[in-house]
Amino acid sequence: MEPSRPTSSTTGLQPLRVPLSPKQGIFQIQRRSRMEKPSALMPAACFSFIASCTMRFRRLQKRQLSRIGRFNMFATGEPRRRLLRPETRIAHAPALQKSDDIWLCSGVSELLDSYDAFTLDQYGVLHNGREAYPGAAECVARMKAAGKPCVILSNYAGRAERQKEKLPDIGFDPDDLAGVVTSGELAHRYLSKQGKLGTRVLWIAWSEREKRGLGDFFEGLEDYTLVSNVEDADFILVSGVESRFAGTEAEEACDYERTGEHRLYRPLFRAAIQRMLPMICANPDLRVIRPSGWRAYLGGSLAAYYERLGGQVIYFGKPHSSAFEEARRQLCLAVAGDEDAALELELDEDFRICHVGDSLQHDVRGARSVLLLRFLVGFAAAFVGRTGLHADDMGGQDAPLTKEGVRDLCLEHKVPLPQAALPRFQW
Repeated sequence: MEPSRPTSSTTGLQPLRVPLSPKQGIFQIQRRSRMEKPSALMPAACFSFIASCTMRFRRLQKRQLSRIGRFNMFATGEPRRRLLRPETRIAHAPALQKSDDIWLCSGVSELLDSYDAFTLDQYGVLHNGREAYPGAAECVARMKAAGKPCVILSNYAGRAERQKEKLPDIGFDPDDLAGVVTSGELAHRYLSKQGKLGTRVLWIAWSEREKRGLGDFFEGLEDYTLVSNVEDADFILVSGVESRFAGTEAEEACDYERTGEHRLYRPLFRAAIQRMLPMICANPDLRVIRPSGWRAYLGGSLAAYYERLGGQVIYFGKPHSSAFEEARRQLCLAVAGDEDAALELELDEDFRICHVGDSLQHDVRGARSVLLLRFLVGFAAAFVGRTGLHADDMGGQDAPLTKEGVRDLCLEHKVPLPQAALPRFQW
């Protein structure tokens, strides 16, 4: 028998019962049950409410832990203990860096007992772009004699062999080195193996490419062609900052190296970003001190501007890991003598390497990041303060080097402290 519901009537007649649908009947039965027996349904309702609140709290807790874990991984490279705490600047304030943590050395000889091998920045550490700093060539020779192999690790946009050929003109013996790693060599190796970006290149380089070591850059890259406009390009290659559409009839020069005026490249970059062209940066350095003392803008500043406009950039060189990885491979090969033994040495945490450089952003940050992320082992950083990029920031070449001065400069540039600091690259 189907349930029915009463209808109101203004007359004295018997109320008319209208049949209800099964769904409406069930609803009314449930309603009557709740009204008639509230005590029987109360425990179930309370249990349902508590379970709902518990599940919601657990979801919020899991979300909070995930946010803290992501922040810790981004800030330090390693997951910290997962503590449920408010994400405030106080809770995540960086640890105070003490100047006592810096080992102040008068020369490289004091570091030899602490490290097994060295990677050396070139510009600003070994030479000023024209000639070697006093005592630098002798220091490299004595490090080899002491059984400490050295590899040059440079953000040089040309090939490694071209850089090696230039060393005698500057005053260095290439035989004193275990190898040379350049950002240009890494970019060339990538282009020789990749097939995703395309083969039509819009090249930004230098006008005097032979002098800058770029004359033979495309040897072994015969499948690539240089283009003279954005519409025909598949990607942009930055090897310099002076010459746009390098190697084509439309090549034109600009004075970006001296002025750093982004407007010189703004129309070109905006057109490239509209076509979603990626950029390969073969020299991530932002600035450099020229022999006459003025600060030049380099390819890294162009790449950074391209990123700010919304473009995608692939970097090769310091401070990125591929450069340090290749330098470590060459050092291990020089020590071990064969590939199998070198591979075992690369995984040896006791094989200690110190990188000597003058740039806080590229040398110190790069070496310390490699050690921090633990995908490589054994890199430390030694900062050269009286020559190179930060010489004026430290008070000039004749000013005394202090731990406090190095610490304050690192805090200003927001980079971790180096393990060691020395005034210049000398024995």
